[in-house]
Amino acid sequence: MGSVRKLAGGITLYEISSRPWLYELRKKYGAEAVLTVGDIPDAELERIAEYKCDMVWLQGVWKLGAIGLDIDRKEESRMSGYRRCLPDFTLDDVIGSPYAIVEYKVSDDLGGDPALKQFRERLKKLGMKLMLDMVPNHMAIDSVWAEDPKYREYFIQKPDHEGQYNPADFSELGLAHGKDPYTGAWIDTLQLNYWNPNLRKAQTENLIKIASQCDGIRVDMAMLLINHVVEKTWGKELKATGYSMPKDEFWTTAIKEMREAGSETILMAEVYWELDSELFAQGFDFTYDKILYDILVSKHMDNLRGYLSSKSQTFMSHSAHFVENHDEPRAVAEFGGPMQANAAAAISFLLPGIRLQFHGQWEGKRNRLDVHLRRDQQEPVDEGTAGYYKKLNEIISHEIFHTGQWEFLNVSHHEGDHDTWRLASWSWHNDETNRVVIVNYSEGDASGHVTLPPISVTGPIKIRELMSQKVYDRDASSLYSTGLHVVLSGW
Repeated sequence: MGSVRKLAGGITLYEISSRPWLYELRKKYGAEAVLTVGDIPDAELERIAEYKCDMVWLQGVWKLGAIGLDIDRKEESRMSGYRRCLPDFTLDDVIGSPYAIVEYKVSDDLGGDPALKQFRERLKKLGMKLMLDMVPNHMAIDSVWAEDPKYREYFIQKPDHEGQYNPADFSELGLAHGKDPYTGAWIDTLQLNYWNPNLRKAQTENLIKIASQCDGIRVDMAMLLINHVVEKTWGKELKATGYSMPKDEFWTTAIKEMREAGSETILMAEVYWELDSELFAQGFDFTYDKILYDILVSKHMDNLRGYLSSKSQTFMSHSAHFVENHDEPRAVAEFGGPMQANAAAAISFLLPGIRLQFHGQWEGKRNRLDVHLRRDQQEPVDEGTAGYYKKLNEIISHEIFHTGQWEFLNVSHHEGDHDTWRLASWSWHNDETNRVVIVNYSEGDASGHVTLPPISVTGPIKIRELMSQKVYDRDASSLYSTGLHVVLSGW
């Protein structure tokens, strides 16, 4: 597939939770048949390739600790969350958070680093790349660094005077728990100190190490390391313990060193609070587009058109679009049914950028997989949704959706049209190919005229609707003078 960084126009990314996947496959094929990620049956990888995925995000491969697992199996608030996702869960189903990492070595449960290398090589043979996680904000409370006194300085430490800190944010070790500015402490973790140059050096080394094992890194809560976010979250405590804000940003220097080491690994930032542009400027290749997701959930067409029409292809090409992932609810449940979820998927994945799809999404699952659990509820496959994604992914695998010119189009109301406000449209085109996307993201029927980009064609032309393969005869001159007349039912 060549350098993934050159495919910024469109990458289809498939996220799959590693330990639940192995549990699922061991049930399907037998425990002895799937001992490690290197043993994933060919049929499973070939199925992902058949859905035209460019990259697999194997989520949660790193070593975890015993303390976090013990917390996950005892804290009642977490138990209630498990029951909502999996009413018949047992403690054996609780496997610990993949975001409380002990060290960046592949878990023995998955076969260690050699099994991951084998998995990556097998993906490569099928034309796919590998993405892994980095969780830079914190480490597990029983991480290798936390248990070695010489690394104590890597963590934010409790100030001497009580008025300088919130006691609930600190562990019995006198080290801060991980958190963000708006939530309470994550008690299974310890907060890393990015105002400490020694920690920055160590984490840069971790970044380069992870990059050597994969083709892409999804960086958890990447914005928490931005200097002004660190100051908002921990400024009082850091200043009380003798630290001051660095002049440079961690990501700017770390990514620069990673690139200087020769890595072409792409970096995708999980980011919220409209800080995506800052992280892009600091060197990330892609950033989460949570704003688009929230607009799609709201189903507000004016906001959708306003957002898409205001964004450049450069911005869109460096965004990651999704309708579900391990943090969000299942799309079918959140959007109100398969038709609504599939319409939201079409909008998200026919835009430039990363097209992030989650394990179970193709099957139309409604129940979430809690990140602490090894299984979710059993559900029958929605064959209609599975077929829809196969068609959609086949369409977006065309070169035009990777390297073409993307342009938002106007949909105008002519005499006889109705509810044109329900429609949105954009095109992908180059000198040889033209693809037009038209969506009715609402419950009612609508019609309108789409203003098309000019092409050097005259006389009769044929227009093929790619999902149904229906062909329509039109006249080029009237098509480009008055627009493409469309009538679409809801969703």
